[in-house]
Amino acid sequence: KNEAMRAGIPSCLQRGITRFEFAAAASVIAVLAGVLLERLLYVEEYAEMTAMELTVANMRTGLRNQMGDLLIRDKVSEIGTLADENPIAWLESTPNNYLGEFDATPDQDTRGMWFYDRQRHEIVYTANNRRHLSPYTDGDYSIRLRVVRLPVPEGETQDAPRTHQWVALVRTTNGKWF
Repeated sequence: KNEAMRAGIPSCLQRGITRFEFAAAASVIAVLAGVLLERLLYVEEYAEMTAMELTVANMRTGLRNQMGDLLIRDKVSEIGTLADENPIAWLESTPNNYLGEFDATPDQDTRGMWFYDRQRHEIVYTANNRRHLSPYTDGDYSIRLRVVRLPVPEGETQDAPRTHQWVALVRTTNGKWF
């Protein structure tokens, strides 16, 4: 005390923090850290969903490019064959999280990964962050897409010879993310 008085430090600033003040400060910091962690997990999952949707949009653009190429080369009759192709092949570069083509679900962990199911002709993405994903079936956190041949337009009949077949990349699972 005497040294503090000589240094000109008031006695009210000399005492340390009490246990109650420390506990209150620690509690506030813990609550703020918990809120921050919750927001970070939310943003991480939202970013994963956005990246998945961007890859799907790129595959749809690739499909349109393939159809346009066939139209320009006067090979309209071949558009229907696109339904049997792997949509990843239409991308300029393969996504880093693409595992490849398989005849069934791969044995390895597929969380956060794309793969092509050759048997079902589906491109599959398995969600890594699943807190806001309502799965299609219990325990199946995969989003499946397939290139399908579109139905005959109105005015055309099934019996008439077709000059073209249009295709589209559609989601085959009904799960909802966010």
